[in-house]
Amino acid sequence: MRQTIQLIYLVILVVISMNLNGQSSEIVTLDEKNSYQYKSYYKDGSLKSVIDFYAKKPYSSVETFEVKLEAYKIKHHGESKEFYENGQLKEIVVYERGKVVQFMKQYFEDGEELSVHTESLPEFQFIIEKQNVWLNNKIKETEEKYKIDLEGQGVILLEISKDGTIKTVKAKTAIESHKKYLIEIGEQIKVTKPAMKNGEPIGTRFAFRIAM
Repeated sequence: MRQTIQLIYLVILVVISMNLNGQSSEIVTLDEKNSYQYKSYYKDGSLKSVIDFYAKKPYSSVETFEVKLEAYKIKHHGESKEFYENGQLKEIVVYERGKVVQFMKQYFEDGEELSVHTESLPEFQFIIEKQNVWLNNKIKETEEKYKIDLEGQGVILLEISKDGTIKTVKAKTAIESHKKYLIEIGEQIKVTKPAMKNGEPIGTRFAFRIAM
C-alpha cells in the first residue's frame, strides 16, 4: 500500500513538472488597477516575450488574449519586450494606455543595437504598430510572385536621410538566398516623415524584424 502511495505521489510530481516545463504562456495581475502582464515561453522554458497591458476586466483565457494580441486589439500599458532563445533582449517598447512613450529599441542576437535614439521615430506609409500586417502581406506577394517559400527570421535595415529619402536598404537572414527578396520588400517601404531630435529632422537607421 505504501509503495502504491509513493508511486501515485511520484506520478503527480512528474505531471506537475511536465506542466511547469511545458508552459507556453500565462497572464498575471499587476499591482496597478486594471493592469496585467502576459508572458510567453520557448519550449525549453526560457522567456520569449513579456507584454504589459491594460484591460477593464480580465480576459477569460490566455487564448482569448492571444487572439486579440494577434489582431492588434489590446491596449499596451507598460513595457513590451521580446527575447531571443539565448535570453538576449530582442526588442523593447514602452507604452502608456496604448500610446508609445519610449520608442522601440531593437537588438541583434549578440546584443548589438539596431536603431539609434531619437525623439520620434520616422513615419512610414503604414502605422508602425501594424508593421507586421504590411510586411506579412508583402512576404505573401513575394512568395506568389517568385513561386518560393520564405522561411525563418530576417531583418530589413534602412538608412534614412533627414529629408526622408532612403539611402540604403540592407537585409540580414540565416538563409542567404532569401536576402535579395527581403531587400526587394525593403525597397517598397516609403518614409512619410523623418525622425526628429531637438525639434529638427535627422538622419537615422531603422530596422524591421520579420518572422517568415
